[in-house]
Order: sequence, then structure tokens, then C-alpha cells
Amino acid sequence: MSKSLKLNAFFNVVRNVLRLVFPLITFPYVSRVLMPEGIGKVNFANSIVMYFYTIASLGIGSYGIREAAKIRNDRLALAKFTKEMLSINMVSTLVSYILLAASLVFVKKFESYRILIIVNSSSIILNTIGFEWLYSALEEYGYITLRSIIFQIISLALTFILVRNSDDVVNYALVSVISNVGSNVCNLIHARRYLDLKTKVKLEIKKHLKPIFLLFFSSIAITVFSILDTSMVGFIKDDVEVGYYTSASKIIRMIRDLFPAISTVMFARVSYYVGTKETQKIKEVTGQIFNLFYALSIPICMGFILLMKPILLLMCGSEFLPAVAVGQVLAPLVILSSISGYLSGALLISFGREKIYMYVEVGAALLDIVLNFAFIPKYGALGAGIATLITEFVMFIVFHISVKNEISGVKIKKALVQYIIGSVIMALVVYMEIKYLPLSPILQILLGAVSGALIYFVILVIMKNEFLQSSLNNLKLKIGAHK
Repeated sequence: MSKSLKLNAFFNVVRNVLRLVFPLITFPYVSRVLMPEGIGKVNFANSIVMYFYTIASLGIGSYGIREAAKIRNDRLALAKFTKEMLSINMVSTLVSYILLAASLVFVKKFESYRILIIVNSSSIILNTIGFEWLYSALEEYGYITLRSIIFQIISLALTFILVRNSDDVVNYALVSVISNVGSNVCNLIHARRYLDLKTKVKLEIKKHLKPIFLLFFSSIAITVFSILDTSMVGFIKDDVEVGYYTSASKIIRMIRDLFPAISTVMFARVSYYVGTKETQKIKEVTGQIFNLFYALSIPICMGFILLMKPILLLMCGSEFLPAVAVGQVLAPLVILSSISGYLSGALLISFGREKIYMYVEVGAALLDIVLNFAFIPKYGALGAGIATLITEFVMFIVFHISVKNEISGVKIKKALVQYIIGSVIMALVVYMEIKYLPLSPILQILLGAVSGALIYFVILVIMKNEFLQSSLNNLKLKIGAHK
């Protein structure tokens, strides 16, 4: 079952671009209807559910992709493995719901969020029955993309139908669940194309538990790190501050999440190369990823810092202006987390080094907790942003050190300097445009994005960036072949 890396990456990027486009349509509307307080309530409830979602998921997502990718051409073995994962997952899901029910009874803070938490919790069972990891292992990104488009369109329509005033926070939560994991219900039916879940086989559960739990502790740490900020802002401050923080971080993550779309594809392929011991191909892929990620993420980071005010005005309205500084602080995450995601998710786990991955993520979660307690009481949403930025930078350094042997020989320094120089020159021009041209927010964004992209491209051409030249040459060859 040979799949094109470029085609899979294209499908996955398309899916994530659409996940970006649909919020660009709905979020400006929803933020103005629900206001910072309503947005804060929904996101606080969702942050609580995510802890139980992680318990239910265990480490099955990453483990399932890695192991299923190795046996994807063996239909019987794949069916056996999938049934084993589903069996483990159903038990963990039951445990998760029991713990969630207990928290709703005993945690007083959750009383006013009870309905929101229950609605959001439906994502737990939808994720379990959907076993999305199987389709990533099979590299079936065409199916995933088409299915996602259909459910995004459904959720788009439901947003405008069900969210009409500030009291419709529960309806918005329901639409969010449908948008994010509703499509997983299709997977059980579609999976019959690749495996027969009715086949009677002897399940071997025990051998999977150790690696799954190692990845589980890592996923718990990741969840704590990525969601704890929202939860702690909600506990320490209020829903309005949560609204500021989650709105700014949502804008950053809409772009940042395009990079994991590529990393996910690479994870399955790198796992395959590890199984076939093709180390040179792993280094080639890594070099391409580094160039692509740095070439895109550095100018995007600069753009966010310069254009965060008009972006927030356009996306959320003037009520969210206190979130500008939060967004600017979080902007470097586009660079840091994109590279860290590949180093950890595609390399460390593919090489079976779950313990290192777990230690880094647990350490990062603990550091984030300490920094949140230090900064949130005084600075609120901005404090949570500062804590996240510091933690992400530490992880970025540690992951680089952890895979230094795997990435040795990958040359990136010269290209990295070129990307930084091009981005700085671009940023100076965009800054002058914003400062001296009396433009509306949307025109500031459009002019800044278009002129910035052109300037950045020209600078890289002048500096004869090898990655850009290689990409242009490949494009010319494809156009010539097509003609």
C-alpha cells in the first residue's frame, strides 16, 4: 500500500486549512454574539473535559499510528491489532466517564458549567469509536479530508441556525463537538474496507499496555500543558479573562495547527522507514521538514506580532482588544511548537523512545504549572501566555538535544539565517505600512500579508535560498510535464 507523501501532506493540509477557514467564517460571528464571557464559559468547560478525554484516549493515538503503520499491508494482523486497541480504549473510556461524573458531583466550581461539560463530554465516546489513528496509519488522508469537509459544512450551517444570542452557549458547545469529532461516527462503517472486525482472533492485550501507558503519561502532560492555562485562568480569574486568552490562542493555533498536519503524515512514514531501517531517508525527510517549517513559521510569527490588533478587531471585535498582547506573546509558538511537534511526534516516538518523550512532556507540564501560579494572579490571560511561551521554548531546546543523533548531518543553519533576514526585512516594511497608512483593519491585514509575502519571497530569491530554488525547479518540471 504505497502512498504519496506529497499527496497525503496536501490532503492533510487541505483538511487543516478548511479547519482554519470555517472558524474564520464562524468565529467573528460567534464572538460578537456570545461576547468574551460566553466564549470564556464554553472554553473553560471544554478545557475541563479535555482532561477526561485524555484519560479515555490513553496513548492509543500515537501508539496506534506507529504500530498499525508497520502492519498496514497485513489485513488480518491489522484487524487483530485494531480490536485490541478498541478493547483497551473502551475500558479507559468507561473509567473516564466515571471520573467525570464524580467531578461533576464533588467539584463546586463545575455546578454552573454542568450542562456545558456534559455536552462537551460527548466528544470522548465519539473519539473512541472513531479510531482516527487507524486512518492516519493507513495514510487515508483523502477520505479523512472529504469526511471532514462534509461535517464542517454541517457545523457551519448549525452555527448560524442555533447560535443567535448570548444565551446560546450550550448550542455553540454542541456545534463545536460536531465540528471536531462528529465525523468519527463514519469511521466504523468505512473501516470495513480495510479490516474485518468480526473476525475471531485471540486478543493479546497485555503486550500493548506498557508502551500505551508510557505514551499516556506523555499525553496527560501534553493536555495539562496545552489546556491547563485555560483552566487555571478560569479558576484564578474569571470567564472574561478566559475569553481573552482562548480567543488570542485560537487565532494563533488556527495557523499553528497547519504544521502538525504535515507532521502527522510524516509520523506514519518515518515509522515505516524505522521499520525498514532506511535512516538516510529519515534524514532527507527531516531536512525538508525543517526547511519548510522554518521558511513558513518565522514570517508568520512576525506577521502575527505586527497584525494582531487588526486581526482581533476583525475576528472578535473591539471587546477583545485586551487580548492583543496575549496574541503577540503567543505568536512565537508557531515556530517553536511546529518544530517540537515533528521532533517529538515524528522522530522520538517513531524510534520507540517514549520514555524520553514522557519525561520532557511531564517536565514541561510541571514547569507550566509553576509559571502559571507565578504569572496568572498578577497578569491574568497575559500571564498564562508568558508561561506558555517560556515552557514551549524549553521544550524546543530539550527536544533538539534529545534527537541530536537522529538529525546529525541535516544542514539548516545557512537557510535559517536567510529565513530570519528575510522575515526581519519584511517586518520592517509591514510595520511602516501599519504606522503611516490610514487603513481599516481588513486592509491592514490584506496589504500586510500580500506585500510581506512578496518581499519575503524576493529576499529569499536574492539570497539564492536552496530550498526555494529546489521547490521552484520541481514546480517548473511538473508544469512542463503536464504540458
